[in-house]
Amino acid sequence: MKKKILKTLLLFVLAVSMLQLPMTASAEMATSYTYAEDDNGYWVRTQDAYLPDRTITELGLKTPEDLYIDENNMLYIADTGNKRILKYDIAKGEVVGELTSPDFSTPRGVFVTENGDIYVADSGAKLVLAFDKDFNQILKLGKPDTPIFADTNFEPKRIAVDGGGNIYLIGEGVYNGVIQMATTGEFLGYFAVNEASLTFSQRVQRLLFTRAQLANLVDANPTVFTNVFVDRDGIVYTATSGLNRNGMKKHSTNGGNMFKTKVWSDTDLTDVYVDFRGMIYTCSADGFMTVYSKNGESIFDFGSEVTTVDIAGLFTALPSIAVDQNGYIWAVDGTKGYIQSFKPTEYANMVYGAMNLYEEGRYEEAMEQWNLVLRQNQMSVLAHNGVGKAYLHAMDYEAALEHFKVANNKTYYSQAFWEVRNKWLQDNLPTILFALIGLLVLRGIVKAIDKKHGKLKAFTDGIKGKLLRLPVIKDFAYAAKTPMHPMNNYYEIRKNRQGSVLGATVIYVVFFVLFMAYQTSKGFVYQMQKVEDMDIGSIVIGFLLMLGLSIICNYLVTSINDGDGTFRQIYMIPAYGLLPAMISLLTVTVVSYGMTETEAFLLTIIMLIGVVWSAITIFVGLQTVHDYTFGETVKSVIITIVFMVILAIVAIILSIMWDSLYSFIKSFGKELFQNVL
Repeated sequence: MKKKILKTLLLFVLAVSMLQLPMTASAEMATSYTYAEDDNGYWVRTQDAYLPDRTITELGLKTPEDLYIDENNMLYIADTGNKRILKYDIAKGEVVGELTSPDFSTPRGVFVTENGDIYVADSGAKLVLAFDKDFNQILKLGKPDTPIFADTNFEPKRIAVDGGGNIYLIGEGVYNGVIQMATTGEFLGYFAVNEASLTFSQRVQRLLFTRAQLANLVDANPTVFTNVFVDRDGIVYTATSGLNRNGMKKHSTNGGNMFKTKVWSDTDLTDVYVDFRGMIYTCSADGFMTVYSKNGESIFDFGSEVTTVDIAGLFTALPSIAVDQNGYIWAVDGTKGYIQSFKPTEYANMVYGAMNLYEEGRYEEAMEQWNLVLRQNQMSVLAHNGVGKAYLHAMDYEAALEHFKVANNKTYYSQAFWEVRNKWLQDNLPTILFALIGLLVLRGIVKAIDKKHGKLKAFTDGIKGKLLRLPVIKDFAYAAKTPMHPMNNYYEIRKNRQGSVLGATVIYVVFFVLFMAYQTSKGFVYQMQKVEDMDIGSIVIGFLLMLGLSIICNYLVTSINDGDGTFRQIYMIPAYGLLPAMISLLTVTVVSYGMTETEAFLLTIIMLIGVVWSAITIFVGLQTVHDYTFGETVKSVIITIVFMVILAIVAIILSIMWDSLYSFIKSFGKELFQNVL
């Protein structure tokens, strides 16, 4: 009995002592999913990239807003609510300094230079303050006194400093961009500015309003930056909330965006940070973190918002992150005031290692590392891109093609394909030229023999005559001549001397087949959407509806406007003018297999010529068959299009109403069956 009592007392004392110790929790399992982009650009779950490590709650933070980690793994925390900057030793796990100042009001931003100077942005005091590594104040800057800055609000909330001493500030409510100042307090200008995004109504107003009306409109303000960071090489990065594309930017010396393509980002970005390897990290207010390569390629995205329970790795509000020299991510909860670290997993380190090897030019080693990643995730887009790039540098272009195709990387696939095509042409061009010359010589010999005897021409003319007597073949031959002589040929259709409903129907079927081939079977570089991701039913129904509505609506419109064409003739008019478009569809579909991205303009020109030619031919057909003037034809076409739109809207409304009626009848029937019958 005494042993039980002693054991109980011992457990009680141990529990009390644990409660009195500083709380530093450790989690071994991920508390949120990690996502990576798949070959279609969608976020899909992948192996865990980071696991929650330390949860530090004993620092007494109050609404902390910013973090920074120096080269000595010292974590600086802008403890805004307590009007101080904390210096935390990550290795020792303890606070080693507390920076306070009578000038502090709401210190919201902190940045540390290579020599240890600590810069603080205080929006409440409207000051920029700097201290040396011993916390002695060395700089105090207020609002610049230059006239150009007179009407601008000066409440700095985030700060960064480059190697030349230039200070970059994010000001509260400043739309003009990142404020750039010298250590002397001189205003150097706005380093970068976001583009103003216009709403649909604003765009319409700018198209329709006069200059006087536009002058009375309120100017559209650009989106405000939320954070700024300067890496070891002096490159400036910014984060912007409210944008899902281009929210994170890497700036050149003139303030332009260095990323070639718009980078995906969360819509409520709060911070951007760059580690010692050049990897870019962002975080959003709702608790998500994203990792990017130097070139802006998204690598990992993880996190989750939580507001009701305390779980390691999840945040109520996430204002800032930082990365230490070991690759650990440190984040702060701005509401609950605790610090959370994240440890990279073996999988994440393998990915980063492969990327670093590639950046260093060690392509064979990078390929080996990427293959290790593929063993863990066969469909990793990052790994396939990495292996493909390594093969590209090793000049094994055919192997590179396979990996770029799996990764759906059309740009690099195009580069590798150009090399493969170039080699094939070098190897086979002499053979192709000799074959062409041989065919020309053979054609000349055959023509010479036939000229002497005349049997071959008589034979071919006989076959041609028999084929042209077949109804469908005859109609196709007539359709082939129509684009060259549209007025004469459509006049024959008007007089019912040429063309048939059967021939037009067959032409429509062939056009539909070519259209579907164009939609689903172009070369990899030009096939923007995979067949399995297409809604084939919607494409087919849309094609048939467009064709049917255009014929029916034009018949109704021209019947009212004294058009001479019958429904049968109106049905045939588009068919006999479609040949140029059909040739363009077939040509683009076939030629796309041998073209690269840089040659896309050739396919665009081919398609444009075919579509415009067919449109002109059909227009002339409508004018001829209906016996209209040019103006009357234009008017009928416009009214036809408007009528088609109205019918489509009515059909959509009826469909919605039918769905609602069906749901009501179904619910009423169930209720009646269950409660009455």
